[in-house]
Parts: sequence; C-alpha cells; structure tokens
Amino acid sequence: MKKLLIGASFVLAAQSSMALEVAGVNLADRAELASQSLALNGAGVRKKVFFDVYLAALYVPVKTQNASAVVNSSVPRRMELRMLREVSAPAMHEGFVEGLKANQSEAALAALAPKITELEQVFKQVKTAAKGDVIVLDFMPGQGTRVTVRGKTFATIAGDDFAAAMLSIWLGKAPVNDSLKAALLGK
Repeated sequence: MKKLLIGASFVLAAQSSMALEVAGVNLADRAELASQSLALNGAGVRKKVFFDVYLAALYVPVKTQNASAVVNSSVPRRMELRMLREVSAPAMHEGFVEGLKANQSEAALAALAPKITELEQVFKQVKTAAKGDVIVLDFMPGQGTRVTVRGKTFATIAGDDFAAAMLSIWLGKAPVNDSLKAALLGK
C-alpha cells in the first residue's frame, strides 16, 4: 500500500509540472522574470480570418481569471508569442496598433505615440516574424517592456502605461479575439 501511495504521488507530481500543449506546441508551466517565478496562466491561438497567426502564452506570478488585475498589476508579467505562420514585421506592428486603438482612448494613444514608434523601430529591425519564431514581451514594473525576438533583446520600452496598454491588446475590453482572451485567463 505504501508503494502504491508513493507511486501515485510521483504520477501526480509529474502531471502537475507538465507543460501545456496548445496547437501542437509544448509550453513551459513556469518562466523566470526579474528573479521571480511566473506561472503559465493560460494560452491560446490568435486567429485572423481563417488563419492561425500565433500562439500566445501569458505568465504571471499568481494565476488569475481577472483580466483587469493582470493588465493593471505592478508585478512582472510575460506574454510569449510563438508564430504559427510567417507575418511581415509591418503587418505584426499594425496588428498591435489596431489592438491598442481598440482599447485606448485618443488621449492615451497620443501619450503613447513615442513608445509605439519605438515598437515600430523594433519591428523594422526584425523585418519578418517567421513560422516558429518566438516574440517575448516582458512587462517589468518600473523598468518597461522588454521586447525579445528569436532570443535577441531589441529594446526595453519605458513606462508601466505602455505595458498596461500592450496587455490590453489581448486582455482589454476589445481584445483581438474573445476566445484568446478567455484562454489566456485560463477559462
């Protein structure tokens, strides 16, 4: 009986640490950011028309289904985008801008304009987000949003306001996909 209990506990422990598989991609259940361990909150696929564009995975310190809490929190967060198809950098940037416009007021967009331009410069350097590429957006309170593509850090864009605005693309009142928002929140 004791051996059975020990065996069962190993199976349960292994299952709890297994990565989530979405769209054929295995995602780590944890990530490290700013010396803090983040948990995979949820993941889903960004669809546009008939196409799967990217797999998005949200990492947070404590799992939650509250979108506003994630967007407005003052803790490290990560959004990881794994490309499922090739997208030109200008198209990727335009997709982000559309998401920002849908979730920010005109005044907020005007205030964010220099930061949106910084993001555009990153995409000009990247040129193309190819199938299999990974784009990591690390939201670090008091430091900014670190943009890493294919393992190379391109910029850290200052401002907690920019971080919140970027997260609103997926978790705001008008997310790029309602089903993606629900998946990122673990619903």
